[in-house]
Amino acid sequence: KDPKIQNSNMPRQCIRKFFPKRKCFVFDRPTNDRKLLLRVGELSDNQLDVNFQKQSKDFCSYIFTHAKPKTLREGITVTGGGLGTLVEAYVDAINSGGVPCLENAVITLAEHENSAAVQKAADHYSEQMTQRLNLPTDTLQELLEVHAACEKEAIAIFMEHSFKDDKLMFQKKLV
Repeated sequence: KDPKIQNSNMPRQCIRKFFPKRKCFVFDRPTNDRKLLLRVGELSDNQLDVNFQKQSKDFCSYIFTHAKPKTLREGITVTGGGLGTLVEAYVDAINSGGVPCLENAVITLAEHENSAAVQKAADHYSEQMTQRLNLPTDTLQELLEVHAACEKEAIAIFMEHSFKDDKLMFQKKLV
């Protein structure tokens, strides 16, 4: 019942709650050379310890054959970069002494994904306007028609790539 002990155990309890089925992997050090360890991200595979390489292959094999896609409460599947954003948010919370919060991580993920969706849609709009329109146009109507068609395509691209833009903040930013 000690608050310090409860606070210390909270991250463990949260992990057990959010990840009821777990498979743990133990990895040896990637290298025993301290100088190489400082720049482990830059090393080629042949510079890594043989045991670490095998453990990494076993881990990847397990993930590719047994792991199910990560989904959020709303049934939204989280892929690639989005999953990386969630992991970073969890790790940052743990490293700062906090408790990982799914809602905060999802907000971070939504901001990241929606900013990328806005950029992708805006780039498409600009590219299409440049390709389809010869300035100056003969009439204002011609300009408005090309704009409307390009805007419709851009919004469709945004909708395809957006994530939980419930308040339409990012869609408004795009428009």
